[in-house]
Amino acid sequence: MATKIRQSSLDASVITGNTALGEAAASGDFLLVYDSSANAFKKVSPSEVGIQQPNVSSVSPTNVLTGDGTGNATIVITGTNFDATATANLIKTSGVSLDFDTVTRDSATQITGVIAISSLSNSDEPYDVKVTNGTGLAFIKTNQINVNAQPVFSTSAGSVGSFQEQTTISTIDIVASDPESAGNITFTIASGALPSGLTSTTVNENGVSKFRITGTLTANVSSNTTSNFTLRAKDAASNTSTRAFSITETPYNSQTFTSSGTFSVPSGTSSVNVLVVAGGGAGGTQHGGGAGAGGLIYMPGFPVTPGGTVSVTVGDGGTNPRGTGYVPGSGPGQPGVVGQNGQDSAFGSLTAKGGGGGAGYAPNGSDGGSGGGMTSPGATVGAATQPTQPGNSGAYGFGNPGGPGAASAPANAGGGGGGAGAAGSASGPTPGHAGAGGIGKAYTIADGTTPVYYAGGGGGGGHTCGSPSAAGGQGGGGNGGSYIGPADSPGAPSPDYATAVGQSGQANKGGGGSGGATNNVGAGSGGKGVVIVSY
Repeated sequence: MATKIRQSSLDASVITGNTALGEAAASGDFLLVYDSSANAFKKVSPSEVGIQQPNVSSVSPTNVLTGDGTGNATIVITGTNFDATATANLIKTSGVSLDFDTVTRDSATQITGVIAISSLSNSDEPYDVKVTNGTGLAFIKTNQINVNAQPVFSTSAGSVGSFQEQTTISTIDIVASDPESAGNITFTIASGALPSGLTSTTVNENGVSKFRITGTLTANVSSNTTSNFTLRAKDAASNTSTRAFSITETPYNSQTFTSSGTFSVPSGTSSVNVLVVAGGGAGGTQHGGGAGAGGLIYMPGFPVTPGGTVSVTVGDGGTNPRGTGYVPGSGPGQPGVVGQNGQDSAFGSLTAKGGGGGAGYAPNGSDGGSGGGMTSPGATVGAATQPTQPGNSGAYGFGNPGGPGAASAPANAGGGGGGAGAAGSASGPTPGHAGAGGIGKAYTIADGTTPVYYAGGGGGGGHTCGSPSAAGGQGGGGNGGSYIGPADSPGAPSPDYATAVGQSGQANKGGGGSGGATNNVGAGSGGKGVVIVSY
């Protein structure tokens, strides 16, 4: 065993002439002191002889950002027991020391170090901070300084979109990255709020962090309304950065024309969305065919001249000479009457064609935007002309043919008129039962939110006593007349005639009028067209 070093073995000659310790004392080291009065060596701590070890309590900043405009990073070290000759330096993760360019001992509790940002690198972080007193005693505070540690936004501050009220927005992604690692950023709204109806979530895709905004705007605004919000991005080490953004809601602007006129283009508006619906045709009499709906054109992004004007035409619906009921002096055997076609509607170069009239017994259904239905075997249904009309209606126009009538007498019934969304239905299969009108098409252009159907075909007129009324197509088509008997004569009960009269197409939807059930009472008139512009 090693022999203990005894006091008797030590004297001044043991220490005199030996080399001093060539390194700084550690915090746990002790001093060996000779007490001459006691003639003994004593172990004492440095503080007991007035030598204080430095202590570091905090470092600021802990995140050093490149490109802050100074070219330098100024590091303030706070603590205690910094003696008059105290100095400081950084230590890389490799253990290699990195000196500050300048070090200033401000007081016993503060040291300021300045270093060029170019001297700091991500590969060497986090840096330790070391303070060394003139006595050689030192203190190291570990993992204190990162470089570019805060998340960095790549989405520019300011507006991230402008959207019309009551609409579902396209997805908005606000992107930020973490310089130290891929992804792992979370987002919170530090102040402000998103517009009503919008929601957000944090998405990390392929190492890219996104604040994703989706939803449907629910507020009604009378003018442009901007919602401001400040977004905070936080990485896995709880480093944060913020940026301000905004979203603007715009009011829904539309103008509905129920009669001809002029559209004045607002300043700054270079395109508009347009719905053009022509007048519907009138139905035919004597178990007549339902009339075709007015042709329909929907064209988004139609070019206009800011501050200019556009001519607007709204077509009337067609009529039938027997559109008011029983014709005095007429008796059985009166021929059926073909309903008139509806009139065209137009917005500038966009022309929607009027709906075709429904067939009276024996004649053909008329061609039109959507075609009229027919009745007698051997006759033909009205064809749809809308898809082939000029003014881009080949791409944006809608029309369909009418439906055929019953196959044979005496239980003939009218086929339904064509609608913008579908052809008219054939009469039957039960003898005397008429065909329904073709469905129209729905659009939200009027208020931006509510789907409204336009251009439904008229229902055909029934024949056999007790046959049900044929439904008009959704979108303003009239229901067909229903014959409840007993006879086509002036002496027949008035309810016969009231029921047999076909309904007119709905105004400002371009619906087709329905066919009348008997030869002596009327068919429905066509509904007037409409032009709607949104911008």
